[in-house]
Amino acid sequence: MLANWNIDDHTLALWRRFVAENENKDLPRRRYELNVRRNGIDLSKQNIWRVLVGCQVTTQQRSGPNSGVSRFLKSESPALDIHRCRESKDLADFLETELTGAGLRRAPTIAGNLTEIWKHLEEGEWRVLLSHLETLRSYPTSLKEKAVVAYMLAGKYPGLGQKQSRNFIQWVGLSRYEVPLDSRVLKKMREFGASFVPSGTALTDEVVYCFVQRCVQQVARELDIYPCMLDACIFASFDIADDTKSADDA
Repeated sequence: MLANWNIDDHTLALWRRFVAENENKDLPRRRYELNVRRNGIDLSKQNIWRVLVGCQVTTQQRSGPNSGVSRFLKSESPALDIHRCRESKDLADFLETELTGAGLRRAPTIAGNLTEIWKHLEEGEWRVLLSHLETLRSYPTSLKEKAVVAYMLAGKYPGLGQKQSRNFIQWVGLSRYEVPLDSRVLKKMREFGASFVPSGTALTDEVVYCFVQRCVQQVARELDIYPCMLDACIFASFDIADDTKSADDA
């Protein structure tokens, strides 16, 4: 049994006007430069580690501009410094102390996830991860992005589920088609008349996630823009100025 989205001309007109109203805001403009034009992509281990930490701390806690998460990610915390992490005697304790000191929720869980990820990376997964990411730097395709998402979900990156695995490749500037869905996308779909919109918690299921994502991709295709740009316009419409996405942000 297959389910398909049918998008009528009236709905497309609403989306087209919506994009026109938001595409010149800061986030869409920066998304265009990084993810579409490929200007400023940084695949250094330092930047990748910082994004991996960011994906963990933006899960299940608010990450708006005045949040503790936002302040932490803009700070000089040694938890964000790959060299300081490598020098630590007990990485899990080191990370938990830093996260707790920053007032972040789920510090033990996040520290445990990052410690396991670090172990895999240092045991040889850096080469594998960088190889996957390099496939997206030039001539990215939807299939290549799906392959990288599948790799991220295969078990060596605990804490990165359906949304954050996509958030990761978007954050480093490599995705155009796979998008990190959250409550804002669902709200906009309801606003523009989608007859079926699942709950945010249902997006943890891969089938549900991909079904909703296909709607975003279909709308973007009809508007002749990349899905990552439609996603940026949605976030910008909620006055969000960066890519630190949290499932709890409303």
